[in-house]
Amino acid sequence: MIKIALDALGGDYAPDVVIDGAIRAVKEAEGKLHIVLCGPQEVVEQGLKKFGYEGDAISIVDAPEPVAMDDHPVEVLRKKPNSGLVTCVALQKKGLVQASVSAGNSGAMMASCLMLLGRTSENFARPPIGCIIPTVQGQMVMVDAGANVDEKAPVLVDFALAGSVFAECYLGIENPKVALLNMGEEEKKGPAVIQEAYQLLKNVDSINFIGNIEGREVLLGGADVLVCSGYTGNIVLKMIEGFYILHHELFGSIDTPAGRRFDETWDYRNAGGALLLGLNGTGLIAHGISDAKAIHQACLAAYRFASNGVAKKIGEKLSGMK
Repeated sequence: MIKIALDALGGDYAPDVVIDGAIRAVKEAEGKLHIVLCGPQEVVEQGLKKFGYEGDAISIVDAPEPVAMDDHPVEVLRKKPNSGLVTCVALQKKGLVQASVSAGNSGAMMASCLMLLGRTSENFARPPIGCIIPTVQGQMVMVDAGANVDEKAPVLVDFALAGSVFAECYLGIENPKVALLNMGEEEKKGPAVIQEAYQLLKNVDSINFIGNIEGREVLLGGADVLVCSGYTGNIVLKMIEGFYILHHELFGSIDTPAGRRFDETWDYRNAGGALLLGLNGTGLIAHGISDAKAIHQACLAAYRFASNGVAKKIGEKLSGMK
């Protein structure tokens, strides 16, 4: 059985949607998944009672300290060790769970995972969020989706390595095509850091670098791995979410085979959470606006990552490359 620690107070609509999502996940997993809800004991107990859950696939670890979205990431780890977010990661560090999930402060989640779980390689600079996004040709891995900002060119190379290994290990893509997101395809286009990263990536034998792609090519599936700064990637990710939300505002759910395929492919809630790459462990960051469906899917994604040893496979390959 896989055990997952879930931050009960993480997200804009916690704790109700988190508890509801956890219940949905364990019911679907049918005994293969146990969720440890980390949050104020009384609050979580009341929530489980509210949703009528009386099973044994969910347990509680008391973690009373709340984490605000604007709390400084490093300060959370230092000043709020008894928060649900930090407790989730600490349980994994102790070997009591196999994955940690939070829809709360993403910077704090990244910092906690980095400091408590550690990196797969000391030469690997910063863990990026590896987010799987839909395209008309299938799926693409985007790194980084928002864990970092102001990255230097060598860090973008690390992102490319991590994204390439993730695409190979999890999506089963052999020799994935890696591209830089830029304002033009030309080698000398864009900010200096992107131009420098281009030159570095050209000389990395372990990466199948195909050059720059523009924004319009992203959803067309112009590459298997899209490399960008966390600032840019987070904007791209939220634009894709906005596309789905706008479509539903205009047309609602369309009960046809094509309409159901659209919902399945483009509903961002189906992704649930995104994996932090390059860690000695499985840390997932879910969207702050996650509803119960998104939390449900984030727990199932964590189950898949943990049960398939994705983080370990990525770490072993990255260590060999670096």
